[in-house]
Amino acid sequence: MAPVVVLNVAEKPSVARALAQVFSSTPGSRPGQTHRSGPAQIFECENVNFPALFQQGSGRTVPNNARNEPHTMITTSVRGHLASQDFGPAYGWTRCPPIALFDAPINTEYSQDMQPLERMLRDLSRRASALILWLDCDREGEAISDEVRTVCIKGNARLQTQNRIYRAKFSTVLPGEIQRALRSLGRVNEHFVQAVLARSEHDLRVGAAFTRFQTLRLQKKFDGFTDSGVISYGPCQFPTLGFVVERWARIETFVPEDFWTIEMSITLNEDGSANSDRNSNSIGNGNSNYNNNQQSRPIKLTWKRGRLYDRMMTMALCDACLDAGEAVVTSLTGRPKNKWRPIPLATVELQKRASKYLRIGSEELMQKAEELYQQGYISYPRTETEKFRPEFNHHTLIQSFQAVAGDFGDYANRLLSDNNFQNPRAGQNDDNAHPPITPAKAVDPQSIADPTQRKIYTLVVKHYLACCSRDAVGRETELTLRIASEEFVAKGLMIIERNWLDIYQPWEKWYTGQGELPRARVGSRIVPTSLVMNEGQTSPPQLISEVELIALMDRNGIGTDATIAQHITTICERNYAEKDANQRFHPTKLGIALVEGYNSMGYQLNKPDLRREMESECGAVAAGRKTKDQILGPVLNKMLECFRIANAEVHKLDEAVARHFNKLGSDNSQYTLLQANFSRCGSCNGMTVLKQRRGGGSNQRGRGDSGGGTKLLQCAPCSKSFLMPRYIATVRPGNKPNAQQEPLICPICQFQVVECVKDDGGSYSICPHCFSDPPEEHGGDSTDFPCMKCTHPTCSLATGTRGGDVEIFPCPFCSSSGGSSGKVCLKRGQHGYRLSCSNGGPNSCQYTIWLPKAAKEISIDDGTGNCNRCSNPNKVVRLLKFTWKPGSVPPHYDRELCACVLCDDQLKNDMDIRIPTINQVQYRRTTGGNNSGRGRGNQSSNASRSSSNNPRGGRGNQGWSSSSNSGGRGRGGRGTQRGRGSSNSWGASNNGGSTGGGAVECFACGGPHYANACPNKQR
Repeated sequence: MAPVVVLNVAEKPSVARALAQVFSSTPGSRPGQTHRSGPAQIFECENVNFPALFQQGSGRTVPNNARNEPHTMITTSVRGHLASQDFGPAYGWTRCPPIALFDAPINTEYSQDMQPLERMLRDLSRRASALILWLDCDREGEAISDEVRTVCIKGNARLQTQNRIYRAKFSTVLPGEIQRALRSLGRVNEHFVQAVLARSEHDLRVGAAFTRFQTLRLQKKFDGFTDSGVISYGPCQFPTLGFVVERWARIETFVPEDFWTIEMSITLNEDGSANSDRNSNSIGNGNSNYNNNQQSRPIKLTWKRGRLYDRMMTMALCDACLDAGEAVVTSLTGRPKNKWRPIPLATVELQKRASKYLRIGSEELMQKAEELYQQGYISYPRTETEKFRPEFNHHTLIQSFQAVAGDFGDYANRLLSDNNFQNPRAGQNDDNAHPPITPAKAVDPQSIADPTQRKIYTLVVKHYLACCSRDAVGRETELTLRIASEEFVAKGLMIIERNWLDIYQPWEKWYTGQGELPRARVGSRIVPTSLVMNEGQTSPPQLISEVELIALMDRNGIGTDATIAQHITTICERNYAEKDANQRFHPTKLGIALVEGYNSMGYQLNKPDLRREMESECGAVAAGRKTKDQILGPVLNKMLECFRIANAEVHKLDEAVARHFNKLGSDNSQYTLLQANFSRCGSCNGMTVLKQRRGGGSNQRGRGDSGGGTKLLQCAPCSKSFLMPRYIATVRPGNKPNAQQEPLICPICQFQVVECVKDDGGSYSICPHCFSDPPEEHGGDSTDFPCMKCTHPTCSLATGTRGGDVEIFPCPFCSSSGGSSGKVCLKRGQHGYRLSCSNGGPNSCQYTIWLPKAAKEISIDDGTGNCNRCSNPNKVVRLLKFTWKPGSVPPHYDRELCACVLCDDQLKNDMDIRIPTINQVQYRRTTGGNNSGRGRGNQSSNASRSSSNNPRGGRGNQGWSSSSNSGGRGRGGRGTQRGRGSSNSWGASNNGGSTGGGAVECFACGGPHYANACPNKQR
């Protein structure tokens, strides 16, 4: 039987190379070709022997006596996540309000740079009989395994149907570990996958909604945001920023206080006795010299009260002590004290120690540690485990360091002799996936070329050897003296056995500065050498350090061991905080403004509570106690409530940002005056000026302004500025179409309307005030608000509909085509109301339902509800509210009606509502002998302008005429010339000819034209 062909997929190219080297070094194996072209290297190796794949899958280790079988191993890699999740085009920045993202459909896509990898994996999977996933053994690696599995199943469905997909668990890329993984293959942990998907969906929805909300808002209100890109919000990065701002706020609001304390010092001989030849009736100032045959020691004691904030009280107590003259020894205690060795090293602790000892940032640390892992120097660096398995062979690993010259070799020899080795302590955490971070092989650190990698490797080795050592042993003594009513205490420490402290030099120290104290006799009297009252002042805390920030994030569940470093880097990259040379963070004015703004709304989004709850719920999914669907709804609802409050109280965010940034247009040096006395201001009835930002610019979506820099209107008396839309060529004041050219005034805010002209000559109108502050009562939201979206009942420019941004139902055309999902929404135009796809356009989705003109208004709101007949768990169909014109509907209709246009047959029949279906538009053969040519229908109902002598044809009739010479907009038959025409408006031959594929039939009226150009959309 031919060997089984196995496709092995690693997460990184370096791991794939290491796997290929292990496979090729297996006894009896035959290395094959290595393909270096394409998106990733492909390694082949034949006759690789290990226990049969089809007997594995439980994750348990196969016995050593199991029979090995030959396999052909094809090994390649990906580069992290293959797929990405995002919202479709229907949910772009300007096409939907941010709140719609909380329940918008999410598409899984492959970016352009990942598409070659996807094709390669599909092709390779067709050759394979089995798939082994060698992705990193954490939750994120499990999610990437699921993405690779999905792609490979597309190429070879038998991998799934025959259950031949396996998961390898390994912590290093050393041969022994890889061979062990080949004997204990398991399956993808579906609980981990669902936990990652839940977190990803939550973060995408919440992050995108708040990012759009604050970006669009601040760009319209303040200088410095229009060209700075997105103002990002992240459910993890914002609490991280909150810790930084909270510490900064404590420093800024700190009020120093004066305090007073009393300090005492004494001098004792080594036997514990006081000096005998000094004046017992006076307290010195500490500068006296004593002639004593014994060597004396100065001892400093601290006041048990610590400090007092009352100067007179402290002075009175100090005077009482001075009057007493002598202090009495009330106690002298001594006890053994150990300094415990560290627990095994997990990722978070490694980040903290690298920042504290090595001054290496968490992001750089994880990058370099990953490189050390890929080169085989250390075990997997992303782990929460703080305890070793009982079967871990410490002696073998320590023995390997005996051959390393220097401190490592000397200490390893010392550990393995004189009974100095001790099994490491066990910490609390265990992720059941990886062991603690340990050295994977013993080398001299100087052989590692990269200096940062060398430091990290040294830290990992020292920490591991310290874990295997005994605790440091010492003796602590405590001396207590009473003078008058006050007690003073001194502590001393003598180290007896340093043990692990020797290898952890110079980072770990243990001392009090006074050593072991002399054994003074209890009850003896001692005259203090000095007794002074000192004055001090409280000082503010320091800026938060990276060690403190990592500890706070870990304690509050902000991020995971694998993502904490990324979140810290993000707040710096987003210009929310800055890190200084001492590894301390200072918030920027943008970070301060955002935190202050959201805090003023009542919901403290910078606090870790909401994120901690989300991480706890994801942990429950990973443990199998809950499902993704069970946790997502409640958690998203809480964030949705936060978003609604933020949207309603956005003026508080404006006030907070205004304390740190200039208002839009206030810096005249950045703008050029284009036109004075441009349009009417609705607040003061004065005239605004048109200004343009110097230097142009681009926004967060990568497109520049069509007409140069950002344009805005400014009213100097009101100190207000109003941003104009991007991507416009010019703007001009809006006037009524009469001879007097009267200003066209917005009925909502009394501002003069402005006409925006695009590059293609098209134009649309906006009210400057409503565009900057969209009125919610007239359909406004966080997105751009031109007049065409307004629902004001009296304005001729307002053609919006209430609920026009709400999805009525998913577009069936988009769903069937497999493209990006569209949503059918309620729209209003010059021909009336319609339901159309959000992906619609001349060359896009054509799904359109024309609604009856008998309706005075058609709307959708919270009270309309859903259709129980058409809705299901995977699709929601909303009801429409029709308000009829008086006398326009049959008598059995009420003035208002809530109905579903998809299933209400009576409504569809009475109002002639036609529901389009896929391929409903049919081609019919033209039969008129005089109709030929390729032309457009005539606007009149008379004969077509085309003739049999015109090969391009003319403009066919778009009306209801049945003239045999009228040309429609369909395609003629191929018999003679090509033309957009049919012999009559209905596409049927007057001579009884065939109705085969030739012309176009409108599904709205049946006429010879496309439905989106139908002039008779309503009867």
